[in-house]
Amino acid sequence: MKLEYILEEKDFIDYHLFSISENRKTRKLMNTTKYILVGVFLFIGMNMYNRNNVEFAIILGIAVILTLFFFDKLYKSKLRNHFSKIVKNNYSKNIGEKQTMEFTAEYLITEDKTGEGKTKISETEQIDETQNNFFIKLSNGSSFVVSKNGIDNLEQIKKKWNELNIPISENLDWEWK
Repeated sequence: MKLEYILEEKDFIDYHLFSISENRKTRKLMNTTKYILVGVFLFIGMNMYNRNNVEFAIILGIAVILTLFFFDKLYKSKLRNHFSKIVKNNYSKNIGEKQTMEFTAEYLITEDKTGEGKTKISETEQIDETQNNFFIKLSNGSSFVVSKNGIDNLEQIKKKWNELNIPISENLDWEWK
């Protein structure tokens, strides 16, 4: 079975954001950072209140509330911008270029303008499916991004992957908010 697709900037950004969202350490770091920031604001605010600087204490109280409500959105927005810059710097030569991927009984064969690669099917850990992409995770930690854009026979592809005993994780409702 042979797939032909073109990867866009959004596909690479989605891959990085999906990987981050699936990482427990990243979520823990985001929450820890938020609560440390809230704690620092509260500590300074309480000290200012005790020193009769009520106006500054109120401003820090408002900062605490804003941090609790808007930190996650701001953090995620910064991550999107960060990965957008990384993609522009590192993947610019692959954006808009035709990619080919073929699944045989033993190998996953990839081909693009730089050359051809062969990976044993047994090295494929799992395939994560989102609304717009497939992310093929390999045992060495690397991944392939496959855009669903322009691919018509998705059910046939999934059937082939099941025949090759590659686990598929459906995350069709995943969205970076």
